[in-house]
Amino acid sequence: SERRTIYGETDSDINARLHKCLEQPSLKVILCIGETLQEYESGMLAQVVDAQLRGGLEGVSPHALLQDRVIIAYEPVWAIGTGLVATPEQAQAAHLAIRDTMKAMYGEYSGVAETVRIQYGGSVTPDSIAELMGEADVDGALVGGASLNADSFTRIFDGATSADATKKMGMISYLPRELVAMEVLATKNALGESPVWSKKNRSLYWVSATEGEVWTWDLQNAPYRRLMNTAVGCIGLLRSNAPGSIIIAGESAMMTTSMVSTGGNPNNPIADFESGPSFLCHRPDHMTTTRPNDGRVDRFGNFVVGMYNQYHRSGASEGENNAGLYRLNSQTLEWQEILDYKFRVSNCICFSGDGKTMYFGDTPTRCVYAFDYSPDGPLTNRRLVWTMPSEMPGGPDGAQVDSTGKLWIAVTGAGRIVQINPETGVVEMVVYVDANPTSLTFGGDNLDEMFITTRAPNGGGLHRLKMPHGVRGLPEPEFGVGSSSNTS
Repeated sequence: SERRTIYGETDSDINARLHKCLEQPSLKVILCIGETLQEYESGMLAQVVDAQLRGGLEGVSPHALLQDRVIIAYEPVWAIGTGLVATPEQAQAAHLAIRDTMKAMYGEYSGVAETVRIQYGGSVTPDSIAELMGEADVDGALVGGASLNADSFTRIFDGATSADATKKMGMISYLPRELVAMEVLATKNALGESPVWSKKNRSLYWVSATEGEVWTWDLQNAPYRRLMNTAVGCIGLLRSNAPGSIIIAGESAMMTTSMVSTGGNPNNPIADFESGPSFLCHRPDHMTTTRPNDGRVDRFGNFVVGMYNQYHRSGASEGENNAGLYRLNSQTLEWQEILDYKFRVSNCICFSGDGKTMYFGDTPTRCVYAFDYSPDGPLTNRRLVWTMPSEMPGGPDGAQVDSTGKLWIAVTGAGRIVQINPETGVVEMVVYVDANPTSLTFGGDNLDEMFITTRAPNGGGLHRLKMPHGVRGLPEPEFGVGSSSNTS
């Protein structure tokens, strides 16, 4: 709409172009209208949009509007590229004025004023889109500069679609229950990840991924770590007679080790720790641009591992979907790729109590999906569980399922864990963390405590929370040959 001011284009010029476009049968036209700051401050909004609509739509049939061939975009000139955004109330008032003019112009043709699509344009951002789309007469957004940034545009799209769905379905929003987790160990992990709880050993294990460290804590004595001499993506419990046994997804291979020294004293890591972990098998792919990231042992005793594009932000494989999702069979030690598409950053891998549903998300997409899962075949029947609101920063990271089937997701960059009802996508609880959370699990004797790993720079410690009554986790499965129901 600023072309009228900058280039002196008239409503007659715009009308001629609109008719020329409508001569092409499959072409849709967006007619942009809007007032200058001086006109807005003078209270001329209604008069300006009325004149621009009448001039721009002269000779346009009502059928073109009813068939969605012409879309109206309200673009206040004072908000284009300035960072200023009309408030939701201002946008709603302008869109109502547009519908009033449409009713006056096409009144004898039922439905034109109500049916015509009216978009808002003018410095649309991820932070403003949900409230704008919440207004009754705002039907969409015309996005300019923000569309050049993939993350911003994705967040705008997600915010617009979720707000529009809520508006159309008449859904009632409510505030979720809020909780706060406190730091209990100042471990200063560069990238804490992959916490798992062993009921058998009454111990928690987790990693500092980029530092190649595996940590353990029995909730009573001081925690300690083992150095793996390689980056570590994730870990799982390992079925073994040796206490504290785990499987490790290292940068170049799968390994096993015990987090308890030969002397049996977990607080006396004696010299046998210097021997390092044992090689189990090679990683599932051999690309230098990827490494193992998120993973978890499934309910049948196999190890599911997702890869990570190490250069997805910049570098040799910037923006590429080159990472895969694999399952290591515990009996054959053979890998099977179980997802029929590639991605950038694997996260949210966890399983329902019966093991028949697996959750997964590619963090840059800010979406989490559920799949039908079996231990012998690929993932099937993908369905969307949750899309992050556009106004929420960060992305979905590690996740876990509780005993009632609710999904808990660590939102790194947003300082919170959210509990999602996978049937509705509704956030029912929020756990706030004064750090960047990366993953979580349930532990303690009754599995009624939440343990949260975090990352630097404003985190790195382990956080803990006693859960509300009735909220418990599920026993963590073990990787190993034999019974599929063995858990620890």
